[in-house]
Amino acid sequence: MIDFNTFRTLYAEAKNYDSEGKYIMERGWQEWMNGLDDADEIASMLRKIYSMANGGFSEIVSHYKNMKQMCNFFSIPYSTAQKWSIEERNPSEYVLLLLAYATINIDKTHKSE
Repeated sequence: MIDFNTFRTLYAEAKNYDSEGKYIMERGWQEWMNGLDDADEIASMLRKIYSMANGGFSEIVSHYKNMKQMCNFFSIPYSTAQKWSIEERNPSEYVLLLLAYATINIDKTHKSE
């Protein structure tokens, strides 16, 4: 699990890069990486952070089986998520940040539920 302050920093930094590869390569070793098994797991987490930071709501949804599952998991009204997905309305940046943080930290098996 990555702590929120570290995640928030990585998420903000990801928004400043136009290349996922460059973002990942320029991270350098950080203390939060100690809890992960190997370099592939670290790169995978950084890829997810980058994609969610730059891909917005639709990218967060892609980490779930479907939008309905994500809505049920977070208790988000489905109609609200539909409006976000068709960009009739946009979620606040803090909502995206919190959804991305939770998505990174939830159990890896959530997609199959």
